[in-house]
Amino acid sequence: MEMRYLKQTCGSLPLRIQAGMTLVEVVVALALATMAVAGIVSGYIFSITSAQKWALSLAANAEAMARIEEIRSATWDTASWPNVDDLVVTNFPNEVVVLDHSGSGSGIVYATNITQISQISANPPLRRVRVDCIWSFKGSQLFTNTIETCRAPDQ
Repeated sequence: MEMRYLKQTCGSLPLRIQAGMTLVEVVVALALATMAVAGIVSGYIFSITSAQKWALSLAANAEAMARIEEIRSATWDTASWPNVDDLVVTNFPNEVVVLDHSGSGSGIVYATNITQISQISANPPLRRVRVDCIWSFKGSQLFTNTIETCRAPDQ
């Protein structure tokens, strides 16, 4: 019974009310859909850019850590005669490395490892070792990954 009532009510409505959407409604719907798609695309681009930047940062950290391991393997023996001291900054000059983040489709990114070695104390002998891996993302801002440690003889 209710269905018949709805049919009769809808059937008696003027043609103007039964017409489709107006041009203004279509334009507003298209504008909302365009803004939604633009938001999704910009979010996707932002996430891809962030992932590339984090991949480069992790690669730079690995390169700095590799340099720290080289320095840790250098001979510094104060107990022998004559003393052996290969832990000097001249043995570890600045080096240019390639940050490898395969599969991202972008170009090669180069970084520079800068090593600093300084004396903390003479007795007991202790040195500070710092490695800065400096790189840029898409040729813009410079980023620095730093690893710092202390080193005693025969360690």
